Amino acid sequence: VLQVNSEQFQVLIFEQHGSFVDVRTQAEFRAEHIETAEQLNFYALDFGKKLLLLPKDKPVLLYCNTGYRSNKAAKMLIAHGYTQVYNLEHGIMEWNQQNYAVITGDKYLLQKENEMSIEQYHALLNSGLPVLVDFYAPWCGPCRKMMPLIDSLKTEYNGKIHIVKANSDLSKKLVKELKLSSVPYFQFFNNGELMFQKYGIIAKQEFISLFESNTNKQLK
Repeated sequence: VLQVNSEQFQVLIFEQHGSFVDVRTQAEFRAEHIETAEQLNFYALDFGKKLLLLPKDKPVLLYCNTGYRSNKAAKMLIAHGYTQVYNLEHGIMEWNQQNYAVITGDKYLLQKENEMSIEQYHALLNSGLPVLVDFYAPWCGPCRKMMPLIDSLKTEYNGKIHIVKANSDLSKKLVKELKLSSVPYFQFFNNGELMFQKYGIIAKQEFISLFESNTNKQLK
């Protein structure tokens, strides 16, 4: 996999005549995306099948929010014989920081995607999978700092642990019921039982240890 920065990625978009794919969700894509990109949802059940329909004899350019999902997708392509695979290493977050152009849509759709009602919350806890809930706010600096890590965990444990974000600004009834005092705030449930809760920044290894110790059977 060839890891590139935003400047190199922009050159590749103009120079290459291959596949250019955004592997985020439809809501993320509709909120904003890089012009001419196609969209394939990394979390979709048929993602791998659709990804491998891309031509092998042409370059493939991939990006996501932080670079983690797209890197996983790139490695999948390499494993299946693709040889010209480029990944935007730090995703559209870095692209935006460098002030490169994006097509902007309705960002409220993205916010609504992370709205959680009391009913949705309780249904989530009975979904059959272990659950990590990340309560955040768009204006919260520590929440934004945690975003790439949560994105990587969601990708790594896809299908094993249900990792969801809850926008506290849009989920006020739930926040009130849980009596949350600040964000970021994390809850981890296994078999509907609260196993862990914590406010503030959490290191990746703490999450991994938590997952492995509480969900050993599910992850095997």
